[in-house]
Amino acid sequence: MIPVHLLDTGHCRSWEHHLLSGGRRRLIDVPCMVALMHHPLHGWGLFDAGYSPRILQATAAMPYRIYRWITPMSAPVESAAATQIARFGITPDDVRWIVISHFHADHVAGLRDFPRARFIATRQAYEDVCERPGVGGLLRAYLPALLPDDFASRTTLVDSFLASPLEPFGGTYDLFGDGWIRLVALPGHARGQIGAHVAAVGGPIFLSADACWVSRGYRELRDAHWLTRLIVDDVRQTRASLEKLRILSAANPALRVFPTHCPEVRDQWVRR
Repeated sequence: MIPVHLLDTGHCRSWEHHLLSGGRRRLIDVPCMVALMHHPLHGWGLFDAGYSPRILQATAAMPYRIYRWITPMSAPVESAAATQIARFGITPDDVRWIVISHFHADHVAGLRDFPRARFIATRQAYEDVCERPGVGGLLRAYLPALLPDDFASRTTLVDSFLASPLEPFGGTYDLFGDGWIRLVALPGHARGQIGAHVAAVGGPIFLSADACWVSRGYRELRDAHWLTRLIVDDVRQTRASLEKLRILSAANPALRVFPTHCPEVRDQWVRR
């Protein structure tokens, strides 16, 4: 089984009712979590890289400074994944692989902190952003400066999901061919977004990225605020992924579902 540790890499400020239809009209701190995992053969790895102080550098000038205005953030160096992993007796050089759920800035800001890691992402997700400089990339919440200069040579791009199915999502991508970490398609929020089903110590975990922002979203089938339709890739696919997530959770009571930005998950599961 795979040990999984959730790390909170920082937060942004947002209105609760923007994250969840019917939520309260109050500003809350929205965490940005990553999952640190250890595979017995392939070593230490991450699901997403989270915030890093590098995102402040990448948003210092226009047009990318708009990102900082829209999502006011706190990304101190002590919260970065590269700093926190010292608690586990490892350094950034020990992280050998990173799964990228999608290329929004808050999920990739820490990539440059791990110079020896291999990256895994879908081809669809990467091709959707790699040729979008300036405002075009910003509209996809993508900041080109956050990707390592040698990103292309260090990355495996997933084209298909043909391994054993995880219903109701269908086929999976078996990351290491042993069934312990299986990637699934979670389209809608961002083109080519993926989640991960992990055979974790203590019971299975599903890392759901931004298929919903808070756990009540999939539990109660409640979408985010209608304004989010302006930034998601596909509204219908977003709803379909949310419904599938609810079906998966209901059919597997022992499964722990971890949305990246859920304060409830942070408060219950993040190790401090």
